[in-house]
Amino acid sequence: MTAQLLALLLLGLVTAHLIGLVLVQPNGTRIHVISRDQMAEHAAVAWRLAQLPAAQAQEALARASDGDSRYRLDPDPQIDAAHEEGGDQDLLRQRLQAQLGLPPEALRISLREADDGPAFLRIALRTPAGLWVNTQQQPLITQGWVRPLRFSVPVSTLPVLLIVALFLRRILRPVNALAQAAERVSRGEEVAPLPLTGPQEAREVTAAFNLMQQRLRRFVEDRTRMLAAISHDLRTPITSLRLRAELVDDTALRKAMIRTLDEMRVMVEETVRFARDDAHTEVTREIDLADLLQELAQEHAEQGHDVQITVQKNARKIVQDNARHQTVARHAGPLPYRCRPVHLKRALSNLVDNAVRHGQRARLSLSMEQDGSLSILVDDDGPGIAEEHLQEVFKPFVRLDPARSGSNFGLGLAIARSCIEAHGGRLELRNRRQPGDHGLQACISLPA
Repeated sequence: MTAQLLALLLLGLVTAHLIGLVLVQPNGTRIHVISRDQMAEHAAVAWRLAQLPAAQAQEALARASDGDSRYRLDPDPQIDAAHEEGGDQDLLRQRLQAQLGLPPEALRISLREADDGPAFLRIALRTPAGLWVNTQQQPLITQGWVRPLRFSVPVSTLPVLLIVALFLRRILRPVNALAQAAERVSRGEEVAPLPLTGPQEAREVTAAFNLMQQRLRRFVEDRTRMLAAISHDLRTPITSLRLRAELVDDTALRKAMIRTLDEMRVMVEETVRFARDDAHTEVTREIDLADLLQELAQEHAEQGHDVQITVQKNARKIVQDNARHQTVARHAGPLPYRCRPVHLKRALSNLVDNAVRHGQRARLSLSMEQDGSLSILVDDDGPGIAEEHLQEVFKPFVRLDPARSGSNFGLGLAIARSCIEAHGGRLELRNRRQPGDHGLQACISLPA
């Protein structure tokens, strides 16, 4: 924004100079002042020489002629009256008329400039004897606007741009701080209230941002307390109902009641976990994301799960051995990422749990995109999910008929997506449709 404002200011200053030059500079003035005076003086001398006897006048004018100038005495003018123009011609006409006392019809002037050659100034003066002195000279042509611009533009522009640049940095500093704070808040980080500095408009926007962040924090805290209180209050009646269910004599009815109460207990526990907002309690720090995946794979391998991991960044590649459930790593430099490690690991763990539970194994791949963002894919070999249900599985306590969701009534995917979005990322599910492949693929995109 600073560069754009400076460029706009510079354009305005240059335009103002050009407009001023157009208004001040006489139209058609192209001959240097000294050269114009010399041309007029030479023409006047040639007119006086023409007052001599004809033979002497012709000889004197011939001797005065050289390669650049030519003077002749002819019975007729060599300039058509229609060729007369304004500008320098008017200045020359006024001077010669005043100096020689000639009437307007006794003086003709024409200035012609070739595209790739010198300019020629032709002056025709009528003598008292009725003859015409025809002169042709090469004046010095100058661009009158170049010299003042070379001085006025740097002198008037550079100090203005320097002062404006210093003030723009001061004015835009609160805006840049606000943009950085908004980016951190979008990732779920805790941001201290921004100081109210800068112009009035910037202070008002900063105050509105601080108030918005305070209200969001209060809303999340109120929601968390409400859900935690409801879940805590439900535990007591569920426990009481379970004790009473144990006293039921009908075995089938007792088992059905206990199974339902167990499901209610799990739902309450999952609700408490979902309400616990880790994004606002864990400190954001920089970690090696590849090491985080490796640690996650080792934990699942110790539980006997089949997990494969591939991490690629230039020459770096980490592969999880399916047969031995051991991690083999070849490091070619870290892959740093600023995040809340526990929060992010929890989301990835939920996705891996779903993959090994419903798809027999999990295959994770981590790669860095050209724009610096990170992409994590979690594949399984399960039956997949119908296209119309891919978004529904993110809703809390959703049951699906397919085999992969038979006993799933928790908040695993909802928590995973909440964790990813708290980092400013995106989580999507899609079925693998490539030849020879089947199963579900969870696609995670994390910003740079």
